[in-house]
Amino acid sequence: MSSAFVRGVAALGLALLLPVVGVHAQERVFKLSAGDPIDAPGPAGAKLFSEHLKSASGGALNVKVFPSAMLGNDVQMLGSLPAGTIEFALVGAPTLVGLVKEFGVLDLPYQFGSTDEVDAMLDGPMGQQLLARLEEKGLVGLGFWEIGFRNLTNSRHPIEKWEDLKGLKIRTVQSPIFRTFFDHLGANAQPMPINEVFSALEMRAIDGQENPISLIATQRYNEVQKYLTLSEHIYTAYVLLMSKKTWDSLSDEQRVQVRQAAEQARGEQRKLARQANQEKLGELKDSGMQVNALSDEQRQRFVEQAKIVTEQVRGSIDADFVQAWQAELQRVREAN
Repeated sequence: MSSAFVRGVAALGLALLLPVVGVHAQERVFKLSAGDPIDAPGPAGAKLFSEHLKSASGGALNVKVFPSAMLGNDVQMLGSLPAGTIEFALVGAPTLVGLVKEFGVLDLPYQFGSTDEVDAMLDGPMGQQLLARLEEKGLVGLGFWEIGFRNLTNSRHPIEKWEDLKGLKIRTVQSPIFRTFFDHLGANAQPMPINEVFSALEMRAIDGQENPISLIATQRYNEVQKYLTLSEHIYTAYVLLMSKKTWDSLSDEQRVQVRQAAEQARGEQRKLARQANQEKLGELKDSGMQVNALSDEQRQRFVEQAKIVTEQVRGSIDADFVQAWQAELQRVREAN
């Protein structure tokens, strides 16, 4: 066998190996942080996003999901994203009010009558305006996912009318509008990260909390709360965020892949969340929780109080933005 032949075979082998080495060198692994347990609809959707992105990128872009606030609560996540310490995060929209005040419009109580209205607003031009305002904060908003309509739990007594909240210490998310609403109803609002809530309920440092059914179940609040009221007082969305620093490091093709994977996972995650909010209610009842729905009369009395709060806080959000938001919501209702 000639030395020239051997050199030729070696060169061919090296040529065949180089593309493979190059592909592996370009593979990237990102961290996605979420505050809820892995079996909650948010992290479950994040896993779907990871699968879609890996498939779309041919394995070049990989996302590892860290649930249960392993990498920090929502506020801490927002501090880590701009620097690229973590690359993705799934946070509750109320947390973003401190960065972009207009996000407060999502926290207005009793504004949505259905999930159809929610989807039309969040996926429509007003929702996209909100996401666009995040870029100057070092964040890229990849879409709104579902947490759901929030309901009340407490360890004292059933909530059948808004006056029943008077004097109760109720954990809320870290949004000033939530605090204003519950304080207005006579409760003592206690803003707190979700990873601290179970122990606070267990030690009776607080009397109750408010969350969608799926999170009440996955956070096991039924173990430390007796009463559940189906108040559906505020709708809350997740926002899937990406570090703009990381986003800027991607190619145009990869950015398209990220957005397409996020959009595909969005619909799937919403379906998971809505199924969970229906199915988990039965589990909570079976566990011994005492569940009551508001009567039509009492719900309307909650709505009237919500209108007062909306007028109080619209200036702190941006009165013009609130007006434009409400006009678009009315247009959506008329179109349906």
